[in-house]
Amino acid sequence: MIVAMTTIDSEESAKRLARVLVEKRLAACVSIAPNLSSVYWWNGAIETAAEWLLIIKTAAEKIPVIEEFFKTAHTYELPELIFSEFESSVRYGDWISDSLNGS
Repeated sequence: MIVAMTTIDSEESAKRLARVLVEKRLAACVSIAPNLSSVYWWNGAIETAAEWLLIIKTAAEKIPVIEEFFKTAHTYELPELIFSEFESSVRYGDWISDSLNGS
């Protein structure tokens, strides 16, 4: 199992991305954490932004498709996309697999 994380600039965009990821079975679940404050380098300057964090529960084989999807669906020129493996209970892992496979 993989958890992917990305940030985005509005609640509306976060909900839209989450919905499409689940509809396309690229994610079993997407949790949205609101009202983050990010500080980062961009184009040679330090920027700050209000962002929403998407926590995407998926499988490793979905990574290339998610990366391709974000090229057109994400609102950022360079979307943050971090992947990390995780272990879960057997039942939760089965649910993720079933959800991604349409079972």
